[in-house]
Amino acid sequence: MKKDLNQIFDELLNRYIKTIEKNYQGRYKKAKDKEFVKEELKKGTDFILDWTWLDTSKGKLIQAFSEMYKRGEDMNEIISHIRKSFGEIEDIKPFRRIENGKKITLYLSDEEKALKSLALNERKLLKFLIRDTAYREIQKHLPVMFEEAQRITPTTNYPIKWTGKKDTKNEFVQLIYGLHKAGFINEGKGEITKIVESLAGVFKVDLGKGWQANHSSSIHKAKNNYQPPVFNKIQEAYHQYMQEQIEGKKKK
Repeated sequence: MKKDLNQIFDELLNRYIKTIEKNYQGRYKKAKDKEFVKEELKKGTDFILDWTWLDTSKGKLIQAFSEMYKRGEDMNEIISHIRKSFGEIEDIKPFRRIENGKKITLYLSDEEKALKSLALNERKLLKFLIRDTAYREIQKHLPVMFEEAQRITPTTNYPIKWTGKKDTKNEFVQLIYGLHKAGFINEGKGEITKIVESLAGVFKVDLGKGWQANHSSSIHKAKNNYQPPVFNKIQEAYHQYMQEQIEGKKKK
């Protein structure tokens, strides 16, 4: 089944952000002068984003994309709009310059032709938009990222592992989503996909590349009265634990 463009964009964006964060945090952790590296990474991020805007034509494309993306519009519609606005244009401009009383035909500049080529190549366009969007997200979250990197890892490291069956990885995801939504994790705040992946690392769960798609599919295929098995299992298991404790106390 062909993936939805919105899903493809979000998956690639999250993966790209995660890669940048890992690189930044790694450089920050090993730094002898953390304030120097913090400022260096900040300036580097700002430079990457400012460099895009130096090309005014690409800047206009980014602005058009950003406005539609922030409004939550469908990615297919966004790409279609960019294609029409920046790609489906004539090589000859719709006006002519007059010099010495003569009309001179004007053509697209090399920069404009490059922009046109980018807008018409969906693969390259998505890569360009994902890169820019990822660095904008990184720019916003830099302070929090450095705070997380400074946290001290506990000295005691008791081994824990998710021991659900291989085909029940989605139950792990459902459990974390449920706890987060109920406010038991980070008061229900923060990016849930990163929380799931972070806890998956703690519990040594190999979620696989398509875990978000699998979780989304399980929701949309479910009936109104569907209850994920993991919650029933936990309820039944804890009830059994309570009964065992009560019975054990009676025997004493």
